[in-house]
Amino acid sequence: MNMKKKIFHYMCFLISLSVICTFILTLTLCYPLFFKHTKQEVKDESVYITYLFNNNLSDPIQFLNDTHTQTRITWIDSDGNVLFDNSAEATNMENHLLRQEIQSALSTGVGEAYRISTTLGSNTYYYALKLNDGTILRLSRTNVSAYDMLQGSLPILFAMMLIIYAISLLAARRMARNIIAPINSINLEHPIMNDLYEELNPMLIRLENQNEQIRQQMKTLKNQQREFTTIINNIEEGLILVNHAYKILSVNHSALEILNADKINYIDKNLFTLVNNDILYQAIQSVMNGERQEFYFPMGEKTYQIIASPVTKRDKIKGALILFVDITEKRMAEKMRQEFSANVSHELKTPLTSISGFAELLQNNMVRPNDVPLFAGKIYKEAQRLINLVQDIIKVSQLDEKNSSFMKEPINLSAICKQTILYLSDKALKKQVKLNFTPTSGCEISAVRQLIDELVYNLIENAIKYNKPKGQVDILLSKDSNSVSLSVKDTGIGISKEDLPHVFERFYRADKSRSQIKVEGTGLGLAIVKHIAEYHHAKLSISSELDKGTTITIQFPLIKD
Repeated sequence: MNMKKKIFHYMCFLISLSVICTFILTLTLCYPLFFKHTKQEVKDESVYITYLFNNNLSDPIQFLNDTHTQTRITWIDSDGNVLFDNSAEATNMENHLLRQEIQSALSTGVGEAYRISTTLGSNTYYYALKLNDGTILRLSRTNVSAYDMLQGSLPILFAMMLIIYAISLLAARRMARNIIAPINSINLEHPIMNDLYEELNPMLIRLENQNEQIRQQMKTLKNQQREFTTIINNIEEGLILVNHAYKILSVNHSALEILNADKINYIDKNLFTLVNNDILYQAIQSVMNGERQEFYFPMGEKTYQIIASPVTKRDKIKGALILFVDITEKRMAEKMRQEFSANVSHELKTPLTSISGFAELLQNNMVRPNDVPLFAGKIYKEAQRLINLVQDIIKVSQLDEKNSSFMKEPINLSAICKQTILYLSDKALKKQVKLNFTPTSGCEISAVRQLIDELVYNLIENAIKYNKPKGQVDILLSKDSNSVSLSVKDTGIGISKEDLPHVFERFYRADKSRSQIKVEGTGLGLAIVKHIAEYHHAKLSISSELDKGTTITIQFPLIKD
């Protein structure tokens, strides 16, 4: 903007502001007085008509029809029905009993109310009086809004503005021409060589010094910019820096990958050409208001922690820094810990409640002497259940931590299967389940014996637990050039397709498919199997069909000669 225009605009602005303020002040002072006067007129007119009504007016309807007034008159009976209205057909009008002014007039004799029409830009004052016969006389008058009054004055205001602009333009042109002519001839490359107003000499010297400073600063800034770009493009977190106008000042490669954005230059572009999300939009708006934002934001299969902070200078917000931190693994770990804690609490509570109940009965001598061994046996059974649960939890925790105290050694998988079948033969006999196994030579793997014993035991025990009477369990070993496979196949009740992906989760039981068989256990058996398989870098797979059975297969890497 040149000086002539600037002087012109300042003059126009100041004079226009004075005129507008005068109009607004006048309107502010006059409008309440106008409204008060209107209100008093309605009240005076109401008192006059009420006096006539209360003094045995022979024909009220005819009187009201003959009354010439700008005020709306409505006559209403004590039930709220409209008897007369000088602005509408009374028979077509709704019941007025619930109107504020009618309610007040019925209870106190006098009622008034204000109602504002947002569509018409006006407000209406209602004044109601109770007549001697119990009916209500209501008068109302509509006033134009302050906005309408101002709008009516706009032609005068515009005319004054035009005159002001014409005068200001002539004055500004003359003043600016005399001032700017010498200034326009300044040589900015060598400011101190100019011969201008004496008052401008300090400015010209500063310009010369600043030219040199700018050259040095530009060189430094370019170096810093290169360093900054190198740093932010080599961090894993996504980073976006914007100014107060939402223009992108910097964005690194990680942010573009996280937002799945095109690899183009976004500098000086609006932030929302890159980020098109309502949650992020609202968060960034809050940051621009000075509020630091930190929240979790799911994006595809990953979860990011968004940290958005305002960038301030001298207590003024100049922009925002947005950081995208990948916390997918952290969130999954937190979720697993929470679920694990909840499940452990539930599993521990059941046996502890039983032990506490049985012990309380014994303590209070509420058990017959002959039944004491029975109750003691139940307490012992629940205590053993607790011990087994704690042992399984410890095993899972050790496997989670990838405990380095485990020592691997060559193990004959066939021998372990044979030994485990021997341990579980009594349990299989009680369940009327037949165990089938054919020893296979050459099935040696490098593993932790303690863990493989646990794995095989859990697989075969599970197959017995969830089998049907007269069912069978097939333990199969096979070998190829790269791996040794262990398969445990049962003819039990099977697992539904919905439950199948979850059977290796801690404390998970496929209740719908297994409710027909009551079993005891900690709910950690297959979870331990999964962890042991992962510890040995083995592949775990499962297939099942309801009422037909389940097959679990684990492929161990073969020991290389």
